[in-house]
This record gives sequence, C-alpha cells and structure tokens, in this order.
Amino acid sequence: MRHEILAKKIVEESVVLLKNEEQVLPFAKNQKAAFFGRSQLVTYFSGNGSGAVKGAETNHILAACMERGICPAEELKCWYQAQASEEEERPEEEFDFSRVKDLVNSGLMYEIFGKYHAPAPEYAVPEELLRKSADFTDTAVLVLGRNAGGEECDRHLEEDYELTGTEKSLIDGVCKSFSRVVLVLNCNGLIDLGWTESYPAIKSILFLGIPGQKGPEALAGILAGEVNPSGKLPVTVARRYEDYPAAGHFSWDKDHPEKLLTYESYGLDAEQNGSIGFTKSPVTVYREDIYAGYRYFDSFEKKPLFAFGFGLSYTTFTISGIQAAKNTAGLCIWAQVHNTGNCAGKETVQAYLSAVTKTERPYQELKGFAKTGLMQPGEEQRLEISIPWRELAVYDEASACWILEKGSYLIRLGNSSAETKAAALLEAAWDVVLERCHNSLGIQACNRGKVSFLSRSGQRNVFKKEEISNAVRLTLSAEEGMRLETEAAEYLSERRDKLTAPEEKRGQLQKFTEQQLAALCVGYGPGVPFSAFGDGSDPETIFDESGNPLTTNSHPVGVNGYVSPAMIEEGIYSVSYKDGPAGIGQTAWPSEMLIACAFDRELWQQFGDAVGEECEKARVDIWLAPAVNLHRSPLGGRNFEYFSEDPFLTGVCACEIARGVQQKHQVLVCPKHFAVNEQETCRRGNAKKNYDAVDSILTERAAREIYLKPFEMLVKNAQIHVLMTAFNKINGTFAGGSRDLCTHILREEWGFEGAVVTDWGDMDIVVDGADAVAAGNDIVMPGGPPVIAQILKGLEEGRVGKEKLEQAAGRLLQMESFLYDKLSADSRIELSGLNVPIERNIVFLSL
Repeated sequence: MRHEILAKKIVEESVVLLKNEEQVLPFAKNQKAAFFGRSQLVTYFSGNGSGAVKGAETNHILAACMERGICPAEELKCWYQAQASEEEERPEEEFDFSRVKDLVNSGLMYEIFGKYHAPAPEYAVPEELLRKSADFTDTAVLVLGRNAGGEECDRHLEEDYELTGTEKSLIDGVCKSFSRVVLVLNCNGLIDLGWTESYPAIKSILFLGIPGQKGPEALAGILAGEVNPSGKLPVTVARRYEDYPAAGHFSWDKDHPEKLLTYESYGLDAEQNGSIGFTKSPVTVYREDIYAGYRYFDSFEKKPLFAFGFGLSYTTFTISGIQAAKNTAGLCIWAQVHNTGNCAGKETVQAYLSAVTKTERPYQELKGFAKTGLMQPGEEQRLEISIPWRELAVYDEASACWILEKGSYLIRLGNSSAETKAAALLEAAWDVVLERCHNSLGIQACNRGKVSFLSRSGQRNVFKKEEISNAVRLTLSAEEGMRLETEAAEYLSERRDKLTAPEEKRGQLQKFTEQQLAALCVGYGPGVPFSAFGDGSDPETIFDESGNPLTTNSHPVGVNGYVSPAMIEEGIYSVSYKDGPAGIGQTAWPSEMLIACAFDRELWQQFGDAVGEECEKARVDIWLAPAVNLHRSPLGGRNFEYFSEDPFLTGVCACEIARGVQQKHQVLVCPKHFAVNEQETCRRGNAKKNYDAVDSILTERAAREIYLKPFEMLVKNAQIHVLMTAFNKINGTFAGGSRDLCTHILREEWGFEGAVVTDWGDMDIVVDGADAVAAGNDIVMPGGPPVIAQILKGLEEGRVGKEKLEQAAGRLLQMESFLYDKLSADSRIELSGLNVPIERNIVFLSL
C-alpha cells in the first residue's frame, strides 16, 4: 500500500498541464463529461521491452474519474464498454515458446520481439451518439493512447507520431460537437500536437504519458481539482516532426530496408569504417551535434509548440528577489517564489547558462533547478540552486580539455526554457583547465571532412544591456582561476589506478585456470538471452577434466541466463539481475519519461528507495536501470523509458534514483546503455538479413557534453558499481568492444571501479567475447559456453591476456563485495541458497 501511494504521488507531481484556456480545468463538482477514445478503457500503464512491467490490477481512466464524482454520458459509456468487450473476445495468436532457442540463434527472435505494432484504431462513434452526448454536456474528455515501438523497434512517423485516420475522424466529430474539450495524452512518448492549434474547442491538454498502475487515479484527482498539476516537460514539443534537428538522420522503418540510412547515404565507405561483408551497414549521424533538443530550438530561434521545462498550474506564480554568490564549489543562486493565484500549488525554478566565450556555445543549457513545496495562495518560498564550476566548462577537442574559458557567463532563471530572465552575470578573467583528457571517440579519419555538423559558427550569444541591467555581477579573477586549476590537477593526480583487481583478490585469482577465469567473465546459462524459455538441454557452463561443471547457479531465485556464475568452493556466489526502468514487477511504476516531469529530487530518491526495497524482498541483487540514453527523436522506440532530451536533467534523475536504491538496500543499480544508443532500429544488426549494427557517428565534443554526461554524473556523484554497455557502434567501434570507452574514459578519466556488463545477447554480430574483455567489458551476458569458447580462442590468438581475465573476474568479485559487505558469513550462506533448488522460471527479461 505504501508503494502504491508513492506511485500515485509521482504521477500527481509529474502530469503536465500543457493548455488550460477559460479555466476549463479543474472540473466543478459532479461535472458532466462525455468520454471518448479507446484508452479511457484500455489505459496504457506500461511500455514494452525492458520498460514493460506488471503490477496490481489497474483501474482505467473512465472508472477512476467516475469514482471522483465526474459524471459520464451514460449511453456513450455503455457503447464504448461494448466495443471493448467485443474486442477482448477476439482470440490472440499464441506464441510457441518451445521455438525460442532456435529463433534466437537464427536472429529471428529479435524481429519477433521487436516487431512493430501499429496503434489500435479508434472506434467509430455513431453520429447519433455524438449528438445525444452533446445534449447531455458541452464538455468532452478525449483520451488518445500510444504504445507503439519499444525495444529493437522505433516508432513510425505516419499513423503513429502523426494521427491515425480513425483518430482524425474522432477528433473532428468531438470538436464539432463539444465546445469544451479536454485532451489527455496517454502516450509512450510524444505525438504530433501541431493539429491542436486548428481546433479551438480543445481548451485543455494534459500529458499523462505511461503512468503505471496508479496513473488513472492520479489523473482523475487532477481533473477533479483534488490535486494541482505541477509537472514540467523534459522534452521539447515541436510544431511538426521536420522541426527536430535529427529528423532527417534517424532511421525508424526497419520493415523497408531501402529507407535505412547507411554509410553510402552520406558518401562514406562502409569497408573503410570496418563494416565488411554486410548487406546493409546502417548509420545514424548526429548532425545536430551539441544542439540537441531545446539547445537547437533556442539557438536557432525556432519556436516550438511547447518549450522544454514548460508546464502550467491551476494557480500562478512570480519569481523575484534574486540573489547570487560564488564559493569554492561554484555559483549559488537564490530566488523567492510567490503564489499569486487562488489555490495551492507547486512551481519549479530552472537555471540556464548562456556563455560568451571563444568556443561556440548553445544559446542556453539547463544547469540547475529547484521545486517548491505545496504553497498556499499568497505564500512565498525561497529556493536555492547550486551550479558547480564544472557545469560552466566546455570540452575543447583541440586541447582535449574541459575548460572554463575566459568570458561572460549569464545565469537565467525561469519556469521553462522559453521564459527566463537574467539573474547573475559572471565574468571570468582566465582560461581555467579543469581536466585534461585524451580524445577517444572522435570521427574516424576516413570520414573527416565528409560529414557536416550543425553549427552557428561566427554567431555568438549577445547579452543586451537592458536584459542584464538588474543581474547580480560576479567575477572569477585570474588568481581564483589558477586556484581552481591547481585544485583540479591535484585531485586528478591523486586518483589511484582503477584498472587492477583489488589486492585482497589478486592471489585468489592468480591461482585460477584460464578456463575458470573465462567462465567467470560471462553469465551463467546456455548463452541464449531468452534462456528461461528453453528446454534446459544446452549446458549452462563448461566442464573440467572430470566432467564436473566449473560454475553453478547458487542464487535462490535467479534464473539461469540472468545470474553471474558461482564457484562455491572458492567463496564466489551468484548475483541476480532483473529489469527494468519501471520496476521489477511488484509495483507498476510510472515510466522514466513521466518521472522526469516531476523535477523533484526528493521524490526521485523516494522512488529509488521503494524499488530498492522491492528488489531486496524479491532477492534481486542488481536492478538493470536506470536507462539514461536521451530523447533524440520523438520516434525513438524507447523514449518512454529514458528521462529527457537534456543530459543534465537525465543525470540528476538517475543519480537521485541510484542513491535511493543503494543507500539503504543491499541492491546495486546498473545504468544503461553505455553509450550513444538513441536509435533502436538495427541497434544490434540482424544476423538473418546480414545487417551490421548501427554506427552512431558524432563528434567527440557532442559525445562528452551530451551523450556521455549522464553516465559520468552517475560514476562521479552516485557511486555506481555496475554499468551496461550498448549494442551499437560509436564511430565505427562496438560500444562493448571499445577500449577507449570502457577503459580510457570510464576508468582512467572518470575513476569507475565497478564491473561492466554487456547488454543481453552480445553474441552474434555484436562484439566477440574476447574482444569485449580486452576492452574492459568484464562480463558478457548472458554468456554461457558459446562466449567462454570465444574468450578461450581469444587467449590462444593473443587478443586477450590472462591478466585481463583476472582484472575482469576481480571486478566481478569486487562488485559482489559491495553487495555482501554488511552480511555475516552465515547470512551470506543463507542468501546464497545453497540448498534451494533453482527452478527454470518462465520470465521474459529484456534490456
């Protein structure tokens, strides 16, 4: 019950009110309303793939609204119920689970699992029923639903992101018949909303997203006025798809191979990029470069329909009394928020940075935010926002350094990216080098000069005198800059080498045979990602000379294929992994995209705490979440399970959730997918069709400032101990086989000490097991004998050395030590479940 209350609270804090003309919302007591749209009864509370989750039996929107006293048009309600009942009676095609192993090995499983399913058509409401309902009330609630796309499958443009034909007919009929229409978006991402400007009857719009099991109740409370919405958009809503800068560089229709973007689409040579012998070599060029999301719209003065950070309330607020100061850590901004309306509510103050330096910069970037508590009419609250010095720095590819450059830094405060005003102006008198790195993820030499990236070179941010006249003035002197640079250099020089296994484990590892080490570098199971469906005939590991298995599964509930191997005689026990971003199945939590709308750090940490508690009860050791890739295109099939288009907001969400999970619970988070995995189409290639995995082509600066940033924040600020790599390539190299990514950046630069695991099914087109371990990818999942054989072959060929296997196995043991360091030996034996039989439970885990 406690978790259900929290799940409902998260939705209440996250629903975004996008429009509310004539104060149609909240509804009056016992408001009459005609409900339209199939999702009023078939409400989407969960996404697909690893973002899919089951919980308690869930109410639908119509029933929840009726419980709040909202009175539906009875005849219309009964008609919709009859349509839904008739649909439920139609038999669904059953899946033959006995074929899973063969389907996976052939590559077909990923086509079936990632098969695109178009949105279900809307029911055609009879004209007479529309007329009768309009006689009953002038108010309609129209619920549009989306659950297309997911893992291995991006959404479609026509009849998905854009309205379907049946939706257009329904909208026309409703808006002609009712003068007050409330549009509710129960969608796993964005849909085109440009059309709403052509329908004056649409007075209110609410983004509900994918809200989990308590979503309908929370929405009903907002409609009824019991709760004042306070959510803010974590993405930009454009007027049309073509307005997004990535629109022409994102492949989404895998059913029509001729539409896939390839190296040839950009005049590049596939073989020179290492893609040899494939029928198709897909690419996605991050042409927008550093201008992701609102950075593009704001910098190029392209007005969106709804701006990043936007969200209305039933009340109104003012932001005033701005103060600013600097300290050794960075900048501090204070603001006074005043509720000037007639009801209680909450407001979020957002801090954006605009910089004028020698390096090209976006117009503004989110660098901090704070949300008030519930404020009564006339009440004021003072908020504080801290901005570390590092957030002012830029990555300079020429010097491979993070530099706080000489120049002017303007902090803007507001309640969205479109509504900000100058708060503080810092003048830096000196270039301050905060970190020296090595360029590791740059454009391949064969592609340089052939691919262009978005730039407004020659244009600089300009601060108008009247704009900055009231800003608090601050300076960072040359002396202060030198001190910051010295402190940063000292910190980096003191960072110890993270590449070797813990000293106390080295002796133990050195006595292991190559076969034992190889068996520890993979998951325990037959090597098929969906092994829980299998018949158990395939071996789960390799055998010693006496015919005994080298490893086993010692976990009481962990399913083979989703646990690490155990060597009980060596004191090594299995740990279990479980999806996903919306929880592990005990509570159906809201999706990450909706959670991000709350802009509430404390709430995110409470969510993490609750998931950690559920993991402990279910004996899940590693939660395969949060997912911290970004919304690059609204057609991204997994956008619902990613937080935002903004790397800073994504990083803060993920860090707070990770802290919530790990602070009190013997559970570790495993953020994913490292890195630059924004496109699902061909993310892992296709063995049957002989397609290579998609190559994400981008600049080093964009990679570091945008797409790696959430992972860096998690490593440095949330003390994570496990990380999952992605299937895709980055500038020609598989993420899971990239030493530059998994070792140079992750370990040597960021100081990550934990274990790196592959995504599940890294076994065919994707990186070879030996190459993964050599790169610093410690555990290949689900692994099993096929990958053990790859690793042993790599040892013979000299592609990986025994010391690398020792390092990888050592990190596995170190990861386990974080899980069990608070347990006594007796407790550990109890947890290991030595006497508990392992059942081949039917589960469907996906990543």
